[in-house]
Amino acid sequence: MGWDRIRQLEVEAATVLEHLIWDEYLLRACDMGIIGPNIRIWSADKPAVVLGYSNLPEREVVIEACRKEGIPILRRTSGGGAVLLDAGCLNYSLVLPITYHSALASVGQTNQYVMENHRLILQEMLGREVKLQGDTDLVFGDRKVSGNAQRRLRGAVLFHGSFLFNTDLELMGRVLAFPSRQPEYRNGRNHHQFVNNLNLTAPVLRTALLTFWAKSLSAETVSSRELELWKACKKRIKFVDPHS
Repeated sequence: MGWDRIRQLEVEAATVLEHLIWDEYLLRACDMGIIGPNIRIWSADKPAVVLGYSNLPEREVVIEACRKEGIPILRRTSGGGAVLLDAGCLNYSLVLPITYHSALASVGQTNQYVMENHRLILQEMLGREVKLQGDTDLVFGDRKVSGNAQRRLRGAVLFHGSFLFNTDLELMGRVLAFPSRQPEYRNGRNHHQFVNNLNLTAPVLRTALLTFWAKSLSAETVSSRELELWKACKKRIKFVDPHS
């Protein structure tokens, strides 16, 4: 794959678990120089709770509610807090070589680079002010509408996140505990008071993101993968059950 532009990729992934493995795989492949800059846009057919790499499930998740609802709990390799991913979230995974842009040199600069671009994209579509709050939250009105995180290797960075457009906020409140860490602007609000869905459709959001980053709506299918690298990535993304 060439390095001249960010390419939109499509992969075979039927579950959130598989999408998270692909995130790690594409990051490592980019770090190794196997592939160039790329972006994926994807959504979950079935809901899953995903923890940040340092989250404690018994602290961040209502485990019994997840079991009752049949919702798996997974752990990703990036930071940030626990999230519910369902069919009402539009997810993106952006993988860039550190050399792609000078702003990728540090965690803070990378946050600012990606999030400011996303803020402007949303603001243009909505016709009203969108704010960047905390490190990686996008806020419309006083509600969070997008959460994001990054994972860095020596030569590449994965920046991924979700835009809420039709997520089940009631379900979110049942399966996610009040977070152990909260940004100041949250002011103690529960999930239903703190987050909201955008009045935008998934196709509109998808087109806007791809037009900015990839400059094209055409996608390339990843038809092969390095087996040993895939196995190594698969070991990093696991189901979480604190009672196992």
